[in-house]
Amino acid sequence: MKKRRGFHRSDRVAQQIHEMVARLFVTELNDPRLEPVEITDVDLSPDLRNARIFYILRKDEEPPENFGDVLDGVTGFIQKKLGKQLSLKYVPEVEFRFDESLEKGKRIDDILAKMRED
Repeated sequence: MKKRRGFHRSDRVAQQIHEMVARLFVTELNDPRLEPVEITDVDLSPDLRNARIFYILRKDEEPPENFGDVLDGVTGFIQKKLGKQLSLKYVPEVEFRFDESLEKGKRIDDILAKMRED
């Protein structure tokens, strides 16, 4: 059996979800508490049933109080929009997670910069 190269279906659908959710945050979610949110990545399970949406806050802003509740409040709206726009058997269950990879990368850069100075 030949190995397939390139992207799996879950990768293509994850990219589509990323674009759609990012657009929803800009155009349809009119909550000022969500303005600093930037969608960085979507991790979709191989069976396309679970989507982890990773985000950061722009401009090093502190999240508003009860920010997790704000994101939980828009989850149903986002799933509804995804269900209408995606041609999938099941609408993925959406979960928001803060993207720590950028902070980790920044810490590594700082450590490397200190090492160069010494």
